[in-house]
Amino acid sequence: MSEHSDIAAEIARTAQRVVAECDGLDTASVAARLGEAGLLGVLAPEAVGGLGLPLSAVAPVVEVAEAGLLAFPLVETLLAARLLAETQPDLAAALVAGEAVLTIAGAGSLSPGVSGVVGRAPLGTAARWLLAPLGEGAVLLALDAPGVTVAEDPGFDLERPAARVSVSGATPAATIPAAAWATLRADALLLRAAGALGAAGHCMDRAIEHLTGRRQFGRPLVTMQGLRFSLARQKIALEGARHALEHALALAGQDPQGESVPRLVARATCAEAAPAVIESAIQLHGGMGFTWDLGLHRQLRRAKEAAAALDAVAARAALAGRLEEAWAL
Repeated sequence: MSEHSDIAAEIARTAQRVVAECDGLDTASVAARLGEAGLLGVLAPEAVGGLGLPLSAVAPVVEVAEAGLLAFPLVETLLAARLLAETQPDLAAALVAGEAVLTIAGAGSLSPGVSGVVGRAPLGTAARWLLAPLGEGAVLLALDAPGVTVAEDPGFDLERPAARVSVSGATPAATIPAAAWATLRADALLLRAAGALGAAGHCMDRAIEHLTGRRQFGRPLVTMQGLRFSLARQKIALEGARHALEHALALAGQDPQGESVPRLVARATCAEAAPAVIESAIQLHGGMGFTWDLGLHRQLRRAKEAAAALDAVAARAALAGRLEEAWAL
């Protein structure tokens, strides 16, 4: 194992403990707890209190967070702390320490006059800062600034509700160049893929536990060949997607704009595999699978939301375009 792999494994173990401790806390308390544990600065440089590690080191943290249904804009905070380290070092340091909450708008774009409506900002009503797309780049806005209005906009995720932000001629705290914004968005997709696989892996473990412990006709359900084959198929799908993601993460630094074949393959495979694995896990629980008491639908919501962002159809279309380019040569 490399030094980074050892560190990533240790960070993941810390995340497992801390995410469980965050259950039931409000957003500010979750931020403080994550910051105290050093989990918000994994990507940020040391100058602002971070660790300066590569994207692959933080993916296990996101996996644990999504499996545990962490109610916090974790991906947004991790990437924003890295992005703002040079231009807004005080804010970046506050994000790393868990002293500030930032979210990113996942839908819509502002006009050149810094006006318009953006949406799908996770926990936007609890955040202090927002990164919103504007043209090819983005702007950093204080959510309590004049001309900025935040409203609840409940979406798919029950634990991490989104917000809609209306902006009218607001003054940005900073402007984000197009290249830096493209890198953030590309890396966010890989981390969302990691989160979807984390949720899927958790649900598969729950299904295995159920089939191993429940008995019918005098024997555990897991001994039935049809159910074992179903588990095997989902395990193969999950591991295939995981290998694709690990390959993309390892090469992420070589393609900061997110257009490489490994990134596209990871997007497509994770977007398709994660929801399918969770749906299978729900089915393997039988009649209780779809109930709110079991709760696996909560991970399914997160995986579906991630899959929509990953957009397997667009990723496969881009891959087809790459093949056409190769054939033309």
